[in-house]
Amino acid sequence: MAEVLQETAERLALRARRSSDRGEYQDAIEQQLRAVEIRERELAELDRDSPTLADERREAAHRLADYLGRLGGIYRREGLIAEGIDAYRHGMEIEREFRLDDSYNLTNWIVLQLLEDPARLPTLAGQIEDAIAIVQVQVAGPRRDQWWAWADFGLLCLLGRRSEARAAYEHFQQAGPRRVDYGSVLAVLDSLQEKFKPSEPELAGELSDAIEYLKSASTEL
Repeated sequence: MAEVLQETAERLALRARRSSDRGEYQDAIEQQLRAVEIRERELAELDRDSPTLADERREAAHRLADYLGRLGGIYRREGLIAEGIDAYRHGMEIEREFRLDDSYNLTNWIVLQLLEDPARLPTLAGQIEDAIAIVQVQVAGPRRDQWWAWADFGLLCLLGRRSEARAAYEHFQQAGPRRVDYGSVLAVLDSLQEKFKPSEPELAGELSDAIEYLKSASTEL
């Protein structure tokens, strides 16, 4: 039964991705929501008190967090910002509860709030600092070779510990991202830089410097 549910969830998520790639966001949302519901059921059905299932629960939690992150991304592309923030928040809570070595939902939960309203930066300062601390531990350990982990860390440092951002992006570069990976990182930085330019010119300048550094690094590929 569990294998059938997993196959169904994967099939729905694949349909959601294809619909999203075609710009059919409402269908993508519908399919991804159904996939998320299956992943939630899968996690709920594992016995919380059984130590023999601890690894299985962690894997199920990772799959659920991944699917929530995908849902947040579809909402974002459709312009449903509040829904996207909520999906990322739910994914972030799963990441934290199960201490997953991931930061996708956490970082995007912060970023999407700032893209919606850059004035939230001061009120998010505590969450940004907490996020930096979490990802710093990850990149010092199990995620040291993941370019996407260093990208998250660099971005969070730009928002909260600017003096550490350049070193993070140097590690990002050393972790071997492809040109397309640089493109995805630069797209987020570009969006934030535009949002902060009117109200936070100093931060916008730091973002611009990071963008120029990464653009220069990407030309070496």
